[in-house]
Amino acid sequence: MANNYPIVQQTRRTFFLRTLAIAGILSLAQAGNIQAGTLQGKIIYHGPLPDKEEIVVKKDSETCGKTREVEPIILAQNKGVQDVIVSVEMEGQDSPAKDSGQPKTIVNKGCRFLTRVGTATVKQTLTIQNLDPILHNTHVRTSTRAFINVVLLPEAMGVKKALRKPGPMTVKCNKHPFMKGFIHVFSHPYHTVTDSTGHFMILNLPEGTHTLSFWHETLGTLQQTVTLPQKDGTILTIEFPAP
Repeated sequence: MANNYPIVQQTRRTFFLRTLAIAGILSLAQAGNIQAGTLQGKIIYHGPLPDKEEIVVKKDSETCGKTREVEPIILAQNKGVQDVIVSVEMEGQDSPAKDSGQPKTIVNKGCRFLTRVGTATVKQTLTIQNLDPILHNTHVRTSTRAFINVVLLPEAMGVKKALRKPGPMTVKCNKHPFMKGFIHVFSHPYHTVTDSTGHFMILNLPEGTHTLSFWHETLGTLQQTVTLPQKDGTILTIEFPAP
């Protein structure tokens, strides 16, 4: 996965043998009770946490609140990292994307983007909605151009646009600069985002050796090699090193 989000602080690349033998960052298990082609796991972090940022809200505080607290790294009690984009590197062997029929939706609600970090597949439709009683200006941008830049009236049904090219996109509100989000579009279906406990699952992955990419807006990028067996699924644990 390309690491060209503008606020990524640093990139780290570790490889399977080095990590397994020396750093102890990755643990790998083959699980007979998991369906073949299923990759599941957890992303953890034990390092120091950056200070939370408190932003003073200057517009629409009756809806947005007077301040907004931003956590650079959101951890669960089990040290699981939320909002890590997990994907399989499929360069040169991408599976043809199919129209899933399900739109990818970004909702403005409470002056937040729901979901704030997400993935999508080429040919999906991106839908932008505003459920707030105030105006928002949602701006979705690739690394080179604006994809959607639309003013949404209060409680507007929203706009739709087909996702035709893979790559990362940033999401912001031009009216409320503290609103930020990310979405990465892939040309294959092998991608997901970690949940509030740091867990993830990718289904129907072909057997064999794959390079996995893990991206977090503060912690940067890790890449890891993993081999999926023919008969069973695989469980793994990845630990991000401290910045």
